[in-house]
Amino acid sequence: MKTAKVITWAILTTLIALATLSSTTLGITGNSQPDTTPYVGVVVLFNNEGNAIGYCSGVLISSNVMLTSGHSTFEAASVRVCFDKGSIKYDIQNGKIILPDTEKIYSGTPITYPEYALSVLAGSNKGNNFYSSSDVGLIVLDQPVPVTEVTPYAALPSENSVEGLQTKTNLQVIGYGVQTQITPKNHGVENSWVGTISCNSAQNQLISGNFVGSDKYLKLSANAAQNKGGVAFGDSGGPVIYTNSEGQDVVLGVSAYVSNSNCAGVTYHTRIDSTSILGWISDALIKYHLETI
Repeated sequence: MKTAKVITWAILTTLIALATLSSTTLGITGNSQPDTTPYVGVVVLFNNEGNAIGYCSGVLISSNVMLTSGHSTFEAASVRVCFDKGSIKYDIQNGKIILPDTEKIYSGTPITYPEYALSVLAGSNKGNNFYSSSDVGLIVLDQPVPVTEVTPYAALPSENSVEGLQTKTNLQVIGYGVQTQITPKNHGVENSWVGTISCNSAQNQLISGNFVGSDKYLKLSANAAQNKGGVAFGDSGGPVIYTNSEGQDVVLGVSAYVSNSNCAGVTYHTRIDSTSILGWISDALIKYHLETI
């Protein structure tokens, strides 16, 4: 029998200021399917005082390096990661998610892509532009995840590989998001999402890249009526997966934001296939002496 201890997972508050943004980020909702992809994990974020300030999703690209969103890692001092797929039952106490620790937990250090951090500090990320400057982050785990648990890791894309994809290309979006939304009341839209945390996925289609910001984002359909689930609270940093002709899973981007507070409609995902982002990731992998598979 595994010993149960309690960890506090804060609902995203400091990361997502819903009162001032017309866009929200993050979780798979609407016609989503339970997902068992081994290299996707749920990430709890802590500040310098050791207090939980939010949670998000992330994807392993080596045995101890994860890719996630920059707005998740920014201002976080440390993280804890779990690869349990759920459903993970929880209680909400004083605005925080309380759940039992039933699986192995990995601790780690978050790193934010410098361009994103600088844009936040410069005050240029406001309103819908909050996520507009290379919203990417990395997590370096203190110890590697055993290969037997997560092999194969997700592969990184080649430079500008998204440019070669056709409109309506099928892509898989994976993340840990709360699943049900009740009518928002005094506590706001953010706290209207309820249910269990679990790893889910949705099959979406790539929308034409001819839009402002297409050099930074994937724009995906998210229409529940057409069996295309969207992202909701908890899915920030979760991967967008393209399975190539050789059957290899390739991460094209990470979940960044959606167009409305109900997490429906078009979803946006930060592209990682740029020369600068791939170079930054490669440097980090070399620094920490690990290679991707």
